Amino acid sequence: MRRTIRMVTLSMLGAALMLSAIAMTPKPVFSDEVRAITLYSDPNTGQVFTKRCKRCVRLGEYIPAGSTEEIERKVERRVTAQTQAQLDQERAAMEAEEAQRQAQQQQWNAEMAKQVSTIQPWATEFGDRWYKKISIGTLVYAYAGYWTHTGFGPQFLDANMNWPGPGNNSFSQFAINRTYLDFKFTPLDDVSMRITPDIYTTIGTPTGDKVGKNSGYAQVDDGNLGFRLKYAYLDYNTFFQKVLKIAAMHDDKFTFGQQQNPLVDWEENLWGFRYTALTPWNYASLSSAQVGVAMKGPIKINEKQYADYDFGVYDDASYHAQEQSAYKQVMGRVTINPLGANSRYDGLGLTGFYDYGYSNKCTPDENFSNATCGHLARAAALAHYTAETWGVIAEWDYGHNAFTPGNLYSGSGPSDAVGTVSPGGFAGFNHMVTDILNTQAVQMGADLLGHYDIPHTPFTAFGLLQWFQPNTRINKDPLDFTRYDLGVQWLINRYLRVAFDSQAIQYYHSQFELPAGTTSAKSKAVPFAVPRDTHAFFINLEFRY
Repeated sequence: MRRTIRMVTLSMLGAALMLSAIAMTPKPVFSDEVRAITLYSDPNTGQVFTKRCKRCVRLGEYIPAGSTEEIERKVERRVTAQTQAQLDQERAAMEAEEAQRQAQQQQWNAEMAKQVSTIQPWATEFGDRWYKKISIGTLVYAYAGYWTHTGFGPQFLDANMNWPGPGNNSFSQFAINRTYLDFKFTPLDDVSMRITPDIYTTIGTPTGDKVGKNSGYAQVDDGNLGFRLKYAYLDYNTFFQKVLKIAAMHDDKFTFGQQQNPLVDWEENLWGFRYTALTPWNYASLSSAQVGVAMKGPIKINEKQYADYDFGVYDDASYHAQEQSAYKQVMGRVTINPLGANSRYDGLGLTGFYDYGYSNKCTPDENFSNATCGHLARAAALAHYTAETWGVIAEWDYGHNAFTPGNLYSGSGPSDAVGTVSPGGFAGFNHMVTDILNTQAVQMGADLLGHYDIPHTPFTAFGLLQWFQPNTRINKDPLDFTRYDLGVQWLINRYLRVAFDSQAIQYYHSQFELPAGTTSAKSKAVPFAVPRDTHAFFINLEFRY
C-alpha cells in the first residue's frame, strides 16, 4: 500500500516537472501555433496523458504562454476595458453638452418671456380689434325651375328671376340668382358697422349702341353679374344704455345708412323661408332696404320681450334706384307680445306697419300733380304665433298707389311695356294695365304664412297664400290675383338647406272683356282682359355662413 502511494506521488511529481519544462521551453519562431491542451490522469498509475484514456479523469486545460487563446482573451479584456472607458468618456461629454443646452434653453426662455411680456399688450389689442371684432359671412340663393305655364306677372323670388311670357310653356332654368358677402365690424361696444355687397344677375337692353355714321358697339347686359350695395349702415348701440339709462331699452339703437326697412327683413325672419319666395308687401312693391335713419329695438322687462319697434325716415327710392324725389318717406312697425316672449320671434305677437311717402320722381316744380306726385301708402296688420316646431302668420294689407305696372311686370311683361314693338296684340293690354294702376288706385290684400316641422325628421312643410287686389276702385279688376308657395324643406345642416316647392300666380276672374270707359271716360274695350296664369316647380337652395 505504501509502495503504491509512493509511486503515485512520484508520478505526479514527474508530470509536474515535465510540464514546467515544457512551459519554460521557448517557442520556435517558425513552429506551429500552440493552443490550449486538455490533460487526463490515470489514478492507478498517476500518469498524465494529453489524450482521453480508459479509467482516466480530466484534470483541466493547460494554456501555454503565448497561445492564441491567451492572446484572444487578453485582447478581449483589453478591448472591453477600452470600450467601457470610451463609453464613459462619451457619456460624460453628452451629459456636459446636455447641461449646456439646458442652460441655453433656460436663458432663451427667459429672453422670450421678456419679449412676450413686452409685446403682449399690442397683441391683445390686435386680437381684440380684429379677430374678435370682425366677422365675414356669405349668403347664396340658387334654384332649378320648371315653368309648366308662363304668363305675365310679378317675380316669384326676386327681380333677378325672369321667365318668358305667354306661349313659352315648359320653360326651364338653372340659376344662381343672388349672392351676398357680409362684413360686420365692431370696433367698440358703442358702435358697429355692416357692409353687404350684392352680386346679382343683370337684366339690360339687348340692343347695341350706335357709334358714328355706320357703326356701333355690340352690347348685351342680360345675364352678366352686377355688383351693388345692399347694406351699409352704422349702429349706435349704447345711447339708451349709457346716456338715457333705460333698463327696458337696454338693447335699442339708432341706425344710419342703407339698411333694412322696418317690415320686410323682420317678416322674412318671422316666416323663415325667404329663399323660396318673397313676403307679401315685398312681392307687391316694397323694397327690402332703404337709405335713411331709424330707431329700433325691443322693450324688455325682466329679460322678457313685451314689444319690438322700428321707426325710420328714408329716401323715396329703393336701395337699387337713384333718389330723384325732393321728399322723404316715413315707415314704422310696432310688435306687441302680450304674453311676453323669450326671443324676438317667440310666442304670440300682434304687429302693425305703416309707410307714407311720394313717388320717386316727385320734385317741387311738379306742383304735386297726381300724375307724378300722388302720395303712396302701405299698411299691414299681422297676428302671429311661433312655437318650437311650428308657426303661423295671418296678415291684412292696404295700399294707395303702392302697386305699379313695373311691379306687375317684374317677372315678365308685354314687349310694348318695356319699349319694344308688341307682337300678338298686347298693346291694348298694356294700356289697360296702365289705366288700372293709376295714381288713384287703392290696393287690398290678405295673406297666410306658416310652417310645421315634421317630427323626428330634418323636413319642414311650409306655405304662403296671398290674395291681392291691385285696385279696389274697379268693380271687377282683371288683375286681381292669388299667389301660393307650397313645399317641403330639407335641413341638411346649419349652413345648407334645400326646398322643393310649387308656386303659381293665378288671376282668379274668369276670362272676360273689359268694357270701354271702365278705367277712364276715354278707355277702350279690351278683349281677353284677364292675364294668363303662371305655374312653376322649383328646387331652391340656400347656403348661409
